[in-house]
Formats: sequence, structure tokens, C-alpha cells
Amino acid sequence: MSRDHALVRELITVHDGLRRELKELRNAGEVTRDLRVRCMYYCHHVETHHTVESLYLFTALRERFPDSSPVIDRLEDEHRKVAGILRAIEGAADFREDLERLADELLAHLDWEEEQLEPLLSKLDRWPL
Repeated sequence: MSRDHALVRELITVHDGLRRELKELRNAGEVTRDLRVRCMYYCHHVETHHTVESLYLFTALRERFPDSSPVIDRLEDEHRKVAGILRAIEGAADFREDLERLADELLAHLDWEEEQLEPLLSKLDRWPL
């Protein structure tokens, strides 16, 4: 099992993009209209990424690797936590505090997800969709 496996690399590449954009949003400073728009696009991107993972990837991994259910359950719980923070960001006039909460939850989630899914994805030759 290796981080050099194509599916693992692809997952990490997507996650690294989420990490970079979150860092830029956190470092942006004053909440302006442009920053709000960028943040809403980012929130939508995270929500879409998690929806695709939950509906397709996690479902397929549960079927292929039944012993992975506890890991998938935790990842699903983390997706729900992140979704709650995304909703808070969307409704806040000044969302910087919520953005920090998002960073805490999302960054930990991405790291753990990569660690846990690496051995499963490394056993596959294509995305199980």
C-alpha cells in the first residue's frame, strides 16, 4: 500500500486543493463582498466533494470492504459536522470565526480520511463508482 497509488494520489490532490483555498480564505483579512463570494464558492465545492464521496465512494467501499464500516461511519459523521459549519458560514455576516472552526474540523478530517482510505484505495485499479 502506498501513497504512490494513482487513486490515493488523486484523492490527496483534490484534498490539497481544498487545503490551499482554505488557507487563502483564512489569510484574506477583512470580509468584503468578493471574499464572501469566494467563500460561498468554496463552501459549495466542499459540500459537493463530500456529497460525491458519501453517495458514491463510501457506498462502494462499504460494499467492497465490509470491515471498513466503522471508518466510513466516522467519515460520514465528520461530513455532517463540516456541513453544519458550512451552513453557519453561509448565514454569518462575519464568518471568520466559523471559517476557523471549519479549518479545525476539515483539515483534521482530510488528514484522517487520507490515512484511512489509503489502504482501501490501494487495493483498487479504478474508482469504485
